[in-house]
Amino acid sequence: MEVCIFQTGEPLHIDKGNYRPMRCMLLADYLIENGHKVKIISSAFFHQRKIHRTRKFKIYVISENLSIFLIPSIGYTKHISLRRVLDHLILALNLSLFLKINKDFCPEKLFIGYPPILSTFVMAFWCKKNNIPYMLDVKDKWPEIFLEPFSKNIKAIVRIFLEPYYLCSRYIFKNANQITSITDEYINWIKNTYKDNKNQRKYFVSPLIRKPLSLNNIQNKIATNFWGKQNINVLKTKYFCFIGSYSKSFDFDFIYKSAELLIKKYPKVKFIICGSGDQYEKVKNKFQNSPNVFVFGEINKYNAKILIKYALATLAPYLNNPNFRDHIPNKIIESLENNTPFITTVEGKLKSIIDEFENGIFIKNKKSIDLSAYEKLILDSEHQQYLSINAGNSYKKLFNYKKTFQKIIKIIETM
Repeated sequence: MEVCIFQTGEPLHIDKGNYRPMRCMLLADYLIENGHKVKIISSAFFHQRKIHRTRKFKIYVISENLSIFLIPSIGYTKHISLRRVLDHLILALNLSLFLKINKDFCPEKLFIGYPPILSTFVMAFWCKKNNIPYMLDVKDKWPEIFLEPFSKNIKAIVRIFLEPYYLCSRYIFKNANQITSITDEYINWIKNTYKDNKNQRKYFVSPLIRKPLSLNNIQNKIATNFWGKQNINVLKTKYFCFIGSYSKSFDFDFIYKSAELLIKKYPKVKFIICGSGDQYEKVKNKFQNSPNVFVFGEINKYNAKILIKYALATLAPYLNNPNFRDHIPNKIIESLENNTPFITTVEGKLKSIIDEFENGIFIKNKKSIDLSAYEKLILDSEHQQYLSINAGNSYKKLFNYKKTFQKIIKIIETM
C-alpha cells in the first residue's frame, strides 16, 4: 500500500544534524517496516531552524519505498507574525499547484498533520475529490488559539476575520475518515467544537511519543564531555533544565523569578536553558545578569538526553492557556522517559497527571513563587528519587511507542 504523509514543521530524513525524529519520520519508518511505500509532502521551509531546505519544488528519493516532496514558501523568522500567515497561504497555493500538475501522484491513503489550516484544507479537498481516505492528526487548537491573546471585547471582532479559517477547519474535520489527537481532552474539544458526537469510532488518542533513545558508552561519554566543556558537571551539579523553543509559548519570567529567588539560598544550583527560536536573543539578554542561569542555543539529541537524565527536574513553563491545558507536549514525555520529574505551571492535563502519578511538581505562577517545592527537590534526595521512580513508571504506563504506532498503522490500513 502507498501512503502519503503530509506534515510540516518537523525534521525530515534529509535534514542534517542529530534531530530526534518526530511523528512524520517515525510513522514513515514504521510504515516501511510494515511493508508499505511512503511519500512525504512537507514544506521546503524548515520551521525549527527557520531556514529554507530549498527555494523551489524538489523531490528526494531516499529509497525505493520512501520519497520526499518539498513545497516552497517564503519562510519567516518569528513564530507569531503576519509573514508566517503569508507563508502558510503561499505554501497552500503551491501545494495546490503541485497536486494539479502531478496527475500521477495518487497514494491510496493519506495521513495529514493539522495544523497548518490552509494546506491541510488543500489536502483534504484533494482527497475528497479523488475519493482517497485520510486520517487527521491534530496537535494544536487552531484557529481557536488565535483568539487567546485578545481581550473579551476584541475577540468577537477578531473572530469575524478568522471565519475563513473556521470554515476550512470545519470542512477538514467533517470529511476526515479518522481523527487522532494527543489526549482525550483534545478529542472532546474536537467533538464539541465541530458538533460531531455520533461516530465515536472515528476518534482515537495517539500521544506525541517518540522512539526511545538509548546511548552507547561512547555517545554517553561524548555527551557528558560536551557539558564538561561548558563548565557544567552533569554528574555532580544540582540543576534544573529547560530544552525547547525560545518562543512565546513559554513563560520565561517564571524561570527568571525562580532563579532570582533560589540564588539567595542555593547559589550553586543552576538553571540550564537550551533551544532555538525567534526569542533567543531576548531570553539571552533577560538572563545576562543571572549567574546561576546558563543559556545555550540548539543542542543535539544526545546532549539533550544526558542533560535531562541527570537534572533534578525539567522545566515546563508553558503558557496557561486552553491549548496547553489539554496538552501533553513531547517534552514532558521525554522527561518521563528519562525518569526525570517535571515542573509545570499549567493547570489541566499536566497537573492531573502530577496529581495521579506524583511524577512532577505543579507550581502556581504568580507574583510570589512558592520555593518550597524547589527546596524539597534540592535538599531531600529521597523525595527527588521518589518522583524520579514515579516519572519512569508513569512513562511505562501512559506511553508505549510500539503500541501507539501499531494502532495508527492498523487504522490507516483498514480505513
